[in-house]
Amino acid sequence: MTYEFAILDTPLGPTHALARDGRLCALQLATKPFRTTSPLSRVDRLGARTVRNPAGVATALAEYFAGDVRAVERLEVDPDGTEFQRRVWAALRRIPAGETTSYGAIARELAMPTASRAVGAANGANPIWIVVPCHRVIGASGALTGYAGGLDVKRWLLAHEQGQRMLGAAAAS
Repeated sequence: MTYEFAILDTPLGPTHALARDGRLCALQLATKPFRTTSPLSRVDRLGARTVRNPAGVATALAEYFAGDVRAVERLEVDPDGTEFQRRVWAALRRIPAGETTSYGAIARELAMPTASRAVGAANGANPIWIVVPCHRVIGASGALTGYAGGLDVKRWLLAHEQGQRMLGAAAAS
């Protein structure tokens, strides 16, 4: 396996990106601690080569933050996870930019209507920030729910995708 790594500048802060064999496997704000299950937590042991644009993520994120919020949809992903987690993450990628859904709606889409908590746990374990858009999942009541990057970042991303410019708002928080 070939790993490529980069630290990218974004309006929300520096972001660590890791690709495996040309597909994005991890993307996370550098200001947040890595989960022990994240390949980013062991990037040194993986022998990752430092590059500018692993799997094209630097280009796609630049386009995303410049207003083409669908740019990240073109990226190929290969996250580490269970079969169930991978099904949830695939469902997340089907949520259109600028829209939201609930854990229960995803559970129903997966033909597992009582699995909303399991969907929430898989959502929380998502290793690929923005590209696998877990920020688009909200509570059944419409309230913003927990987000590993913080609710201010979630709010910023949702507003950005809905065309409301808030550059610097989350970064300044």
